[in-house]
Amino acid sequence: MTAKEMMKKIVDEIPESVYKGSPEEIEIKIALYVYIELGKMKSIDEKVYWGNGKTVYRVIEQSRKDSKDIDVLARKRKLTCISIANLYKEVLNRLGIECKTVRFDPPDVHLDNIITLKSGRKIFAGLQSDINNIKTRRRLGYFTAIGKEDFLQEDVLAHYLMEVGYVFDNESFRENQIDDIKTRVEFMEPRDALAVVVGSDEVYKGIKGLDVSEAYFYYRNAIEQALGDKRFGKIYRFPCYTLDKNNEPDFSTFCIFADTGNYRTITPYLYSKKHGRMLVCDLETLGRLEDQGLHFGNSIFTRGKRKLENYIDRAMIAKENREGKEFER
Repeated sequence: MTAKEMMKKIVDEIPESVYKGSPEEIEIKIALYVYIELGKMKSIDEKVYWGNGKTVYRVIEQSRKDSKDIDVLARKRKLTCISIANLYKEVLNRLGIECKTVRFDPPDVHLDNIITLKSGRKIFAGLQSDINNIKTRRRLGYFTAIGKEDFLQEDVLAHYLMEVGYVFDNESFRENQIDDIKTRVEFMEPRDALAVVVGSDEVYKGIKGLDVSEAYFYYRNAIEQALGDKRFGKIYRFPCYTLDKNNEPDFSTFCIFADTGNYRTITPYLYSKKHGRMLVCDLETLGRLEDQGLHFGNSIFTRGKRKLENYIDRAMIAKENREGKEFER
């Protein structure tokens, strides 16, 4: 898709309800609609989150080069905070809305956007941080008013989100559906509560096609919301990867499990992009996948890796013992 084709698609599909209201309301809703549509179209390169220093540097440098050509940004699906911020700026500028990229904490390379409305009021837009929310229909956390006057309070933003077609009503936000699960698992042990959360329609239905990193952060947030801080502390999760032909990590899934302290009661889950949900994968199967080249954990996202590997070792030893006894018979 070229930049021209992308712009045409965005403009042609803007709902009529966006053009209702005061000039400022229309300006805000157009900016919000573009924010959501780009969030649906694009993903953040998972190597930015999970790659080693050399890989991250290479991806960031490439995104800087890409940002000089909007056709490149329109064509690519996986971007970085740098390229997504530049793409959002360019699209809004072409629609007559003033938008610029900003870096708040040099030397950090992270970029966000600031929109200046014709009234002079400003909006902070952090699309990279909201892409996960957009793809899972959660409330936005990074499209906010700047200054003392909060003209984008939660109820106002929710109303705009309905007008741009993001949700039908307040009950459509996924957080509200997850709250329903929260009441069901209130008195359960972490292992049982985790099984209910990852297996519930409210959590996984309607979000097929998430990239692995998007699903990782979504499930982490959903489980934390449903279980609360104390039980969430018993839940371990980390990305899993194989090595590509260049010997670089290819992040293909992630693992979640509740630590029971006993390998016999450990139930790991792996994310399946094909099925759009978490699937049960027993310790013995994980052991075989590890032997075939699946690596557990990377960089700072390795909490629970050693625990799981220890449980896998115990399960494999137990299996060998069982098979040995069967052979003796």
